[in-house]
Parts: sequence; structure tokens; C-alpha cells
Amino acid sequence: MDADGLRQKLSQVDGKGYKAYRDLKGSYDFPRFTLFIDHVQSDPFAAPSRLRVRADQVSARFAPRLFETKVSQVAL
Repeated sequence: MDADGLRQKLSQVDGKGYKAYRDLKGSYDFPRFTLFIDHVQSDPFAAPSRLRVRADQVSARFAPRLFETKVSQVAL
């Protein structure tokens, strides 16, 4: 799904309870990155939502020195 699909889903769940937000789970393609919504918080006391962003190195423009150690590679 793309950014417009996410916008539509957000409009549909706006103002609804936490359970409605589960429909947002999935991946969304934007021009320079992909947004992943892996887990959506089910209530105010539940584990927080988990999101990831994946971008290629050209778009992200991380300095090459940040890839020098295994730890920094995993972090990035």
C-alpha cells in the first residue's frame, strides 16, 4: 500500500477506539522509504506500538564511517 492508502486508513480510524487502529498494521511505500507498522498498541496500558522505516543508503545518506563497526551496522 502507498502513502495515500495510509492516509485513507488513518481517516477511517480517526476518533475510534484503540482496537480500530489495528487496521493500520502493514507496510506503506513512500517515495523515499517504506514504513512498517509491525504492532499497534491495543489499549492505553498495553505494549507500545512498534514501527520501522527502511530506506536505501542513497536516500538515508548515512556517513560511511557509521558502517565501520558491527554494532553500528546493526543499529542502522
